[in-house]
Amino acid sequence: GVVHLASAALAATMLASSYSSASARTVIDFSAPSTAAAFAAVDDRVMGGASTSRVVHEDGAALFEGNLIVEGGGFASVRYLGEISLSPEAEALSLEARSDGRKGYKLTLSSAAAPQGVSYQLVLPQLDEGAPFERLRLPLADFKPSLRGRPATDAPPLRAVDVRGLGLMLSRYESGGGIKEPIAPGAFQLRLRRLAEAESELAINGRRWVNPQ
Repeated sequence: GVVHLASAALAATMLASSYSSASARTVIDFSAPSTAAAFAAVDDRVMGGASTSRVVHEDGAALFEGNLIVEGGGFASVRYLGEISLSPEAEALSLEARSDGRKGYKLTLSSAAAPQGVSYQLVLPQLDEGAPFERLRLPLADFKPSLRGRPATDAPPLRAVDVRGLGLMLSRYESGGGIKEPIAPGAFQLRLRRLAEAESELAINGRRWVNPQ
């Protein structure tokens, strides 16, 4: 019994230690001035809308800003022009964000295993206006496949090893498609500082086992 407990404690310690280095793996450093220039607008004009958006560098963060017009397409979106990759074992992402209090912001991911045009979307938790940066945990399993604002029911589940691209969006559509509750039109601002691979649930539980509160 004592040996088993010691072995379990050692395993949990190793797991927590391994995460300490893995957790530092940054996917996108939004605080770098060059990051903002790597985004391009992909707004609802492709659907007849008139929304506008852009990403600029301001005060050590990337600022996703623009104007949402709900008539027509009803979304403002930007796409990261570079390619991203995640560790095969990644289960979730960690996003440092600060918001204007709006709801409807999304992080979108593209997958090499999905049909062309499909994006995996997750609505970000609504943050209080004026609050400091918060770290949001975004499980990959919660991202829903969407194609042109509708559920992409034939798309495979999102796997970390297949993730290739990323985008930001303010949208009146649900993650998996379909119109959601009304989203107010007008100016918007979402500030981002860092996107990283998040700690796994297994590592979290292992750390709690080693250091119970």
